[in-house]
Amino acid sequence: MFDNDRLFWRMLALFQSLPELQPAQIVAWLTDERDETLTTDYLASLNTQQLEARFPYAHALMSRGRWSRVRACLRGELPAHLTVQAPDARRPQLIAAFCSQDGLTINGHFGQGRLFFIYAFDDQGYWLHDLRRYPGSQEDKEPNESRARLLEDCHLLFCEAIGGPAAARLIRHNIHPMKVSPGFTLLSQCEALKTLLAGRLPPWLAKRLERDNPLEARVF
Repeated sequence: MFDNDRLFWRMLALFQSLPELQPAQIVAWLTDERDETLTTDYLASLNTQQLEARFPYAHALMSRGRWSRVRACLRGELPAHLTVQAPDARRPQLIAAFCSQDGLTINGHFGQGRLFFIYAFDDQGYWLHDLRRYPGSQEDKEPNESRARLLEDCHLLFCEAIGGPAAARLIRHNIHPMKVSPGFTLLSQCEALKTLLAGRLPPWLAKRLERDNPLEARVF
């Protein structure tokens, strides 16, 4: 829908802030149904008066706070779950990818997913490390291979569903796929990973992270 990544994530944030409207309605509203090309500069230039004048839904839905959030999205000031961080002097010990349609819930099928939210972990906690999307193309004969390469620096992938061949492909790229139950949130899984990293890791993950094998401390 949008070739420019910065534009895409701004529009996703806007779609989420206005769930009453369909994406097509929002695009028509922003362009005033003209041949105006959506760009990040154009979105940032829109003021509240312009937006209110052609708003396609009941104005009663929009409070001052909601207009403020809309304007923030248009300027690129995204909500926390879409804001990539680069903490100083913190080096990721583990990187996990989440297949999600919204950045809030793990609700994507790997073979169909296009959005991946990358979280990094260290001894202090975790942060949103990157936002990645698979653009898709009819010319791409190996879309799952392209997805795997997109995530090749990740240790884990969490998704709602994944087929056997796709899982095997990820493992060949040294990425461990993990299926989760429907409705599981990214933040709850991040908290679980944070707890896991603070304790004894399972042998397969300890080996993947080049840490000591916890079984070596056991007495038989």
